[in-house]
Amino acid sequence: MLLPTRSTKSRPYFWLTMLLIIAAGIAVSLYVYAQVDRTGRQHIIERTLTLATAIPVGHVQTLSGTEEDLTRPEYIALKSLLMQEREVNPDIRFVYIIGQAPDGELFFYIDSEDSSSDDYSPPGELYPEATPAMYTFFDNGISLAEGPDRDRWGLWISGYAPVRDADGNLIAMLGMDMPAGPYITDLIVYASLPLLFTLLLIILLVLDRTRRRRKEDALAQRAEFLSIASHQIRTPLTGMRWALEQLLASKTSTLSEADRHILSLTHESSSDLIARVNNLLDVTTIEHRGGVNEPNQSVLMRPLFESIKDSLMLSAKRKNITIVLDDTLPNDLELVCDRQAMQHVFFNLIGNAVKYTHPDTDVTVSYGWTPEGHTFCIRDRGLGIAPSEQELIFAGYHRTQQAMDSGEAGSGLGLYLTKQLIELQHGSIRVHSKVGEGSTFTVTLPN
Repeated sequence: MLLPTRSTKSRPYFWLTMLLIIAAGIAVSLYVYAQVDRTGRQHIIERTLTLATAIPVGHVQTLSGTEEDLTRPEYIALKSLLMQEREVNPDIRFVYIIGQAPDGELFFYIDSEDSSSDDYSPPGELYPEATPAMYTFFDNGISLAEGPDRDRWGLWISGYAPVRDADGNLIAMLGMDMPAGPYITDLIVYASLPLLFTLLLIILLVLDRTRRRRKEDALAQRAEFLSIASHQIRTPLTGMRWALEQLLASKTSTLSEADRHILSLTHESSSDLIARVNNLLDVTTIEHRGGVNEPNQSVLMRPLFESIKDSLMLSAKRKNITIVLDDTLPNDLELVCDRQAMQHVFFNLIGNAVKYTHPDTDVTVSYGWTPEGHTFCIRDRGLGIAPSEQELIFAGYHRTQQAMDSGEAGSGLGLYLTKQLIELQHGSIRVHSKVGEGSTFTVTLPN
């Protein structure tokens, strides 16, 4: 009997998984942030370069950075171009061309603001809030995007591109300022998505864990109830079966043949009821937590089969059936397995063979060896199983039509439980059968 015990093992791996998921979420979020930031800056640089290529370089070369520029046609044309660029692109707030004086100071050549605007910078006005990146730009002439940076006009993300003469010499810097709000919003939104997904995943895992624990608690309570109930039922049944066996085995009894027949039927019914109680509890145990130990016991197989044969002797004798342990089964064959599980497996298989085989025949247990492992064959000469049902018999609560027509009692759990127990021992089971000729169940256990 596989008695269930409620598992109280802690699960630190769950919290470790949570930490790994959180760490992965943060890492992905940082990666997305960096990618969005890099892509956004590259886009700003490309827009600035596109506008810089449209600037008439000759017009810029005529500018002096003084008030005299205000009347120059080139200044007016450039002013119109910059203002038009800002109007066409609402996300651009300022467009300007800046030069560098001999003393290194940066000043405005021209900007996109109307002269009546408070943000207008006249030609030659110094730009005291110039950033170090701007000075670096005039040293190397490499396009760049910087920010978000705050100045007296607001918080900006800016792009800088070179304005070069025909010889490739840097003569000015084209600048483009855009409000940093949308840029920052994009960074936050895209970088938050992995964190939100991580949070959702954690919530789902916690809910799933809670659901599983509730289910496990319910299964544990059911298993505990079945264990107590089955014990209370099995104890009197076992005592009754023992008393019946003593009566049937007694040679001094004055029982008539009719009385013996009734006692034999009662004995068989009590044995069947005990088997059903055991099967029901074992199925519950396996579904709850596996139900058996890892294969770690050395078990002599022939004595195990002899014990099963003795247990089924009365049932076999009633139908004049002989249980034969074939000579191929060595006396010293020893396997590493769970003895209790194997006892249950072969008791079910041999018991079924006795139940469904024809009277005055035999049930044979034989042994073989293959590269896949040790094979045990239980052969009967009974009803047989139709091909369409040979896979279904290992599903829970399924009985074949031949079994139901035979009038033999059964729950349909025996072979399902047998298959589960064998697979928990890393083995396999298969059946070969012909209707009306009998069945052979082959169990393979690993070497």
